[in-house]
Parts: sequence; structure tokens; C-alpha cells
Amino acid sequence: MTDTSKDLSDTDVEDTVNVEECVADANKLKEQGNAAFKSSNYDLAIEEYKKAIERLNKIPARNKDHNGMKSVLHCNLSASYLGIQDHMKAITSADDALRWDPGNKKALYRRALARFNGGYLDEAKKECQDMLSEDANNSNARMLLAKVNEKLKQVRAEQKKAFGSLFNKSGGLYQDRAKETQQRKKKSYDEYVRKQEEKGEVALDMEAWERLEEEEEKKREEERVEKVKAEEEKKRNGGNDDDSPKNIGSSNSSNKKPKQEESDMDEEDQKIIQETKKMGYCYFGKNKPGGNLTSERTPQAVSTTPTPSRENPSRSISSWNSMGTTYEEKDMSSWCSDMLKETLARAAYENDPSDLDPSVNVMEMLSNINIDNINDSEGMDKLQNLAMMIHRSSIKVTSVDDMECDAQIALIRGTLRYMFDFSCVLKFKASINTEFDAANTDQDESDDSQATVYEGMLELSELSSAMEKGKTYKDYMKAKFKDTLKPEHKDLLNCMVDKFKATVCERIDEFYAKYQEQ
Repeated sequence: MTDTSKDLSDTDVEDTVNVEECVADANKLKEQGNAAFKSSNYDLAIEEYKKAIERLNKIPARNKDHNGMKSVLHCNLSASYLGIQDHMKAITSADDALRWDPGNKKALYRRALARFNGGYLDEAKKECQDMLSEDANNSNARMLLAKVNEKLKQVRAEQKKAFGSLFNKSGGLYQDRAKETQQRKKKSYDEYVRKQEEKGEVALDMEAWERLEEEEEKKREEERVEKVKAEEEKKRNGGNDDDSPKNIGSSNSSNKKPKQEESDMDEEDQKIIQETKKMGYCYFGKNKPGGNLTSERTPQAVSTTPTPSRENPSRSISSWNSMGTTYEEKDMSSWCSDMLKETLARAAYENDPSDLDPSVNVMEMLSNINIDNINDSEGMDKLQNLAMMIHRSSIKVTSVDDMECDAQIALIRGTLRYMFDFSCVLKFKASINTEFDAANTDQDESDDSQATVYEGMLELSELSSAMEKGKTYKDYMKAKFKDTLKPEHKDLLNCMVDKFKATVCERIDEFYAKYQEQ
């Protein structure tokens, strides 16, 4: 537990302490810490947060009005420790935050993240499951749980690989051989199918092909045995069938040899010898081409030319992990945060009546609206669409604030996955010019004083690459206006905001496409 988190009793502080002054100082230090954190100066942020906590600790413990602020400061301190990868202190600070406010969801997540980064996978998994049991829509916990499960699989696989062979060596050997045999059989069958297709003939299924191969192998084996018998018979007869006196004499002399010199091997022995000769491990086959393998045992220089890669190799994060067999993760939070700010700042909606398609007859559209029954949904939709067309209106982003982004590129089972989760606020200005002559006035000549301008913000809350099924980015957006809306502008502004949200979604898709190029 850090020194700043110790409880202070009423006897440890002065009763005359100015509570308002302490709170004001703590708020100022907190803002300075936030600024340092946003600029990735985590060491400075830690110092500022600690000073703010010290200010609040001067307030008597019986005053519980500021416990929530203490929890926020400890939570921010935990995030700063995560930034410098001091996972143990990050866990401790998150514990302190939860002590002051057990319902602090950010502290729960940051403690789980610190445990995951520190290698406490089982504890991190349990915390993620607890968070999801409380809130099934917690995208941060869902993403972290997926990474924890993947890491656990990798660790268990490595343990099995390291220790499994100690207890199952023979089984593993036979399994490998069986697997190799099956692969060779599959390759042969694929070659057979290719040849049949080239001939324009129908290929057998694999089961029928295997039976056919077994029958042909049996025939080939019988032919080999017959050939071995014929060769041995020829050797016993002197290797020549001519009836010349010489041969006869030699034959007679050979007949006088002891009978035990004649081969008494059965078919199985002959088969073993023949197979051994082919493999080159037999004295009798050493003079045959390829029969002597000793010449191939001389050390050869290893080629430095790299072997050609696969046609579509899996992308990897590091060069040493080009095959993608090891779980790997790269933090992209800073890059994604900057790219999102740049991309979202360009989100905008604008309607210029002067650009209206000449083929659109506005008066005809107006005549199709039933004024007497304007309250029906179809009539209101038509009227809103018409208002959108004839009024000059726009929504432009003025700033992108409060950006919180967590993003990683993870290599999972040979596949790169681009994960992100962010929240921010888009501050904007909405302008409406309801003068009917605005449609006939050039943009440069229009009088901006005739337009009504509203300031508002669009809150983007926990937009994630792992959204719930059936939801879109729009479901995580909420618009608020700083000004009171005129009654005649409410419906029009709702339509404008809806179209503005669509452009924001397009900008997020643009960001994600650039993200996948990294």
C-alpha cells in the first residue's frame, strides 16, 4: 500500500484545516496530472496525483464528501503506473481506488489489466468475468477477457509441449508417424484426383481409392516375391542356362559343393533382404547405384539462400515470429488516439440548397404532403425531408476532446487482429438558415447573421472493435445541445444530427482501414 493511501485519523490532521482550499488545490493538481498523462509524461502525472491525494488526506477522515475524488485520483495513479509498466504499483493504486469507491468500474478494469500485464492471468480472468457478470455490455472487460483466454491457451500449450514428452515419448513418436503417413496418403490422393481431372475421367472417393491402392500394392508385393524367387533360383543354377561343357563341368563341380551352401531362406527373409538392399544399409547392395550411402555422409555447406516463403504468408508483428506461432501484442493506443482525433475532426454535415438537383420539383413535393393530416408519421417524414432540402444547414466539428483510447494489434493463431476501444467528445456548431431566399443566394453572398447557430457535443462512449451483435457505432453516440433549441428547429436539428452521426461512422471506418495498414 502506498504512503499516500493510508487512512488518517482525526488526530493526525488539524481541525482548523481549510477544506475548500484543500479541495481546490487537489483539483488543480489533478488537472495538471491529467495534462501530463495526455502528453504521455507518466512520471510527472504520478507526482501531481500523489500531491493531490496528500492535499485531500489533510481533510479529517470523518468528512466523507470527497471519497469519490480520492477514488478517482488513485484510479488515475493506477493508469499512470500502467504507462510506465509498473504493474504491482498499478494494482495497489487500483485497490486504493476501490477502497474509497467499490463501484469504480475504471479501477476494476485497470486492476485486471495490470494483473494481465504482470502475468497474473487467472486473477485477471476472474476479474473480467466478475465485471461482465455485473455489466454484460462492458466492452473493455470483454476485449481483455479474450486476450487473457488466448494467453492462457498459449501458456498451457507451451507447458504441454515442454513437459508432455517426458511422460509420453513413445506415444508421441507413433502419433507423429501416423500423421506423416496420413499426410503422404492425402498428397497421393490429391495427385490422383488431379490426373483424373486432366484425363477428363471421374475420380474415386478417397475410401474407394484406398481400397484400390491396397489391392495394387498386394499385387506388386506378389510380383516382387516371384522375382526374388526367380533370381535366387538362377543363382543356385550357376546363373547360366547354356549346355556347354564348361558350364556342365562347372555345374558338376558346383553340384559337389556342400548342400548347406544352398539358400534355405524363405519368402519373408528374401523380402527383408531386398528391402534392405534398396535402402542402402546392406553389404550386398553397396555396389548398386545409390546403394552406398557413406558418400552422402560428408558434411555439406549450408545454403544461405532463404527458402521461398508461402504464397500468402501470415503477417506478423516481429520478424522473429514470421510464422505467427507465438502470441504477440503491440500497443497502438498512442497512434490510434492521434489518428482518431485527426479523422474525427473532419466529420461534418452540410446541406446547400443551391446544389439541389434541378430535376427535383419542390412545389410538387409540397403538394404531396397532406397538410390536414400532418401528424401522421409519413407526412412528418416528408415535411422534414423537404425542410432539409430547402434550408441551408451544416454541422461542423470544432474540437475533439477527452479522448481515451486503448488499442492493440495482437497476433493470435497466425492472424493479426486489430483491436481498439475509445471514448471522446466531439464539440460542434450547428447552423440553420431558414430564410427562404437562402436557396437562391450564393454561399459567398449569404448573410451569416441570418443563420441560427447552436453549440453542442456528440458523446462517443466506449466504441469498440468488438461491438455487440446487432449494434452499430450509432448506438454508442449521444448528442447534447448547450443552447435551448427553438421549437421550429427541433425536428430539423434531429435530422441533421442523424446525418452527422452517419458521417462520423464513415470517419471511424476510414480510421479502421488505415489502422489495418499498420
